[in-house]
Amino acid sequence: MRILIFTILFTFHFINCGTYLLLTNQEQKDKQSFLNFVQLTLLDSSIGLVHYWPLDGDTKDIVGGLDLTAASGTPALTADRFGFPGKAYYYDGGGGYHQSSAQGPLFFDGTVSSFTVSAWVKGKYPPGNNGNEFMFLSQGSGLGLQLYALTAGSCSGRLRAFTNNGGSGDVDVGTDCGEYPEDVWYHMVFTWDIQRLTASLYVNNVLVSSGTFGVNRPWATNNFFQLGLSNISSQLFEGSIDDVRIYNRAVFPVSSL
Repeated sequence: MRILIFTILFTFHFINCGTYLLLTNQEQKDKQSFLNFVQLTLLDSSIGLVHYWPLDGDTKDIVGGLDLTAASGTPALTADRFGFPGKAYYYDGGGGYHQSSAQGPLFFDGTVSSFTVSAWVKGKYPPGNNGNEFMFLSQGSGLGLQLYALTAGSCSGRLRAFTNNGGSGDVDVGTDCGEYPEDVWYHMVFTWDIQRLTASLYVNNVLVSSGTFGVNRPWATNNFFQLGLSNISSQLFEGSIDDVRIYNRAVFPVSSL
């Protein structure tokens, strides 16, 4: 009987030991898998990155050197999407906006290259009949990202991205009206895939609009890059902007941004 009990305990001891070793090994594998995922995500978010304005207390382009300067007033530092003070910029809609210190290169030349525009934004939907003219991000009169409101009483609560290629038509992707309330942080990503002639808009990592546009390709011009204003109109954006990135490729998945 004593031998039987010893045999059972001895076997149980080694089973437990084996289980412990197995669990420890699995933990190490999970940890390595997580580290690999983080490294791949960081790598993917840097490939093709040509301009990056973190807006963490200043308006420097830490990748492409296309720094922004204040014009017609000074946008104020504000809390970012995480609530950290001084890590984003607020535009009051009354005068101040940011503009690149030099004309930007053809990084939006959709006739020869794919591209991606990524930005975090929180703002007001503009009232009145000219709400479709308010842009929070633009370059010249060719590209705009906006919180869209056509009239005070009809379409509002819409997020939109578009390009104007100078006469042959627009690339235009946007959400339905009334889907997105104002004064909420949204991550907007606009991609142009030249191989598929497809433009896509993502909001908070979800594809909300996509289309194939054929000859209506994104415009090609070099002009000043602006936050809070567009050359399309004199309308000024009211809201906050953070973490703006430009890629010379169609980033996918956008969750890596």
